[in-house]
This record gives sequence, structure tokens and C-alpha cells, in this order.
Amino acid sequence: MDKRIGLEGSSASKFVQLIRQHGHNKDVTIELGEVLAPMPNLQIRVGTDEIDLDMDDLIVSQTAADAGLAVGDRVIIIGDDDTQLYFVIDKAV
Repeated sequence: MDKRIGLEGSSASKFVQLIRQHGHNKDVTIELGEVLAPMPNLQIRVGTDEIDLDMDDLIVSQTAADAGLAVGDRVIIIGDDDTQLYFVIDKAV
């Protein structure tokens, strides 16, 4: 298959070539947020604009939910500009 799409070299090199061919996803951002209120009514402040998000805006991973998030904790968030949803991935330590 690599021959059909013109990729050569190591796996890492092929990956870089694919990224260059197809570009990167500009609609997704990775940010740090701060927990303002714990689960089950999780609220997080994110970004330099200090946007406050609540459970209507968030999708929480099982890993983040099991982390026992407390007020003041920092979390890793992936923002999807298309859907305006934010995915809470994990607690940042």
C-alpha cells in the first residue's frame, strides 16, 4: 500500500509524509483548564480568554472522572471548534 501512495522510509518518516500531504487539523486545540467546581456539576475555566465551561460544554473521559477532580486542579482539554465541545482528557500534574 505504501508504494501506491508514494511513501518511503521508516514508519516515522511515512507518518511525517502523511501529515505533510493531508495537513493538520486546525479545528482542534489542546489546552489547560482549571477546575472551578468538581463532579457531578463540573465547571472548568479554559484559555487566555478565561472561558467558563459547564457540563453542557464538556465530554469527560473515564480517566478524568476517576481522577477525583477538585477545585483548583488543572486538566488537559481538547477543544473541537466545529462542535464547540471540549473533551476533558485527564488531570495535569
